[in-house]
Amino acid sequence: MELIITHDRADFDAVASMLCARKLFPKAVPVLPKTSVFKLKAVLSLYRNVTNFRSIRYLKKLKDLSLDQIIVVDTKKKDKLKDFAPYLGSVGNRLLIFDHHPPTSNDLTWGTLEQFPHGANATGLFFKLMEQDIELTPAEATIIMLGIYADTGKLTYPGTKAEDAIAVGKLLHLGADLQSVNHYLRPFFDPAQRSLFREMLACLQEIDIEGYKVVLVKIRMEMPVQGLSVLLASASDMVGADVILGIFGSHTRPGVQLIIQSLVPEIRAGEICSHFNGGGHAGAAAAFLPHLNMDTVTEALLKIVSETPFPGTKVKDIMTPTVITIPSHLSLQETAERLSRQRIRGAPVMDKAERLVGMISVRDIEKARLQKLLHAPASGFMAHKVITIHPEAPLITARKLISSHNIGRLPVMEDTKLVGIVSRADILQVLND
Repeated sequence: MELIITHDRADFDAVASMLCARKLFPKAVPVLPKTSVFKLKAVLSLYRNVTNFRSIRYLKKLKDLSLDQIIVVDTKKKDKLKDFAPYLGSVGNRLLIFDHHPPTSNDLTWGTLEQFPHGANATGLFFKLMEQDIELTPAEATIIMLGIYADTGKLTYPGTKAEDAIAVGKLLHLGADLQSVNHYLRPFFDPAQRSLFREMLACLQEIDIEGYKVVLVKIRMEMPVQGLSVLLASASDMVGADVILGIFGSHTRPGVQLIIQSLVPEIRAGEICSHFNGGGHAGAAAAFLPHLNMDTVTEALLKIVSETPFPGTKVKDIMTPTVITIPSHLSLQETAERLSRQRIRGAPVMDKAERLVGMISVRDIEKARLQKLLHAPASGFMAHKVITIHPEAPLITARKLISSHNIGRLPVMEDTKLVGIVSRADILQVLND
């Protein structure tokens, strides 16, 4: 007998991976762990005839069970496979692992591992199906697409690869039902969840760490509530968080549930969660800490996040150090000619003491042209309120300032000295690269 198994608290990507593995190994029996994430039971109920997965109770009923091989999908961590621990040792090296999570010190050390570099584990297994010309029904394509969409945040999480998007396109061609996928992934809260969501919004703390908006949600619940990660993602969207840290406890259950979600590539949720022996990837990760209290976890988590050096690009790395400036007394006609010669659309305005006093743009000059005032000095039509940035500021800060103030460029100031300029085009070039 061969088994296909996955981690506890099985999620959409785990189930999609199990489905793919069953298509690759048709003699193997897919067996679910004891626990699964919110909404997964509804999917398995609707697609019961498609998945035909067994529960772990099925294994326990079998007497004199002899296993030829175990196929593990969407994990390689031993502590995530506790439900199947008695069976893992019985097959020796006849263990086949398909995973996309980064390695940890708690990984299985025997068997054969195929490590996928994709945002979703189901993506790698789907391409293996394509390589072997294995056909999929529209219902099977829907389940696989659900797994990819869930694990990549609908192709938005850091760590999402081009292959994930390509797989989604191919699955749509195979008849995947996008309406069903959206139905199961959209937030839908029961009364207990709505109450908890309101509490989340009321108690969240916004913390600025090197220009990144880190949001902390710390709540002790009366009773455990399902769907914490969905609630946390909705709260993150509402406040525009770059990273959201969820710390949850319950009066009826000891321990702390830690959930981290990141929407920026510089802050990797999985790496932070690994400090707590948790699992996940760049965009989302979680850990359960049965012997710690919420205050201890909060203190340790904030220390890790604040002391971790983010490898992000700084303003000084992309700014133009040689700045074309406009004297405040220069006429708008001459200003327009200078901007045209330099092929730029705006520039800082400096007074006689070489102090920054404003910004002038082509748009400002056009206003003056309509009023036939091109003879006026640049100081008469420049923007007096100038948003500046420090050279050590992270790129994300420049990006937010340009977007929120709807401006095309930021003078880079070190103390009172103009040391460079960063434009919208500079930021777009870095993001595209």
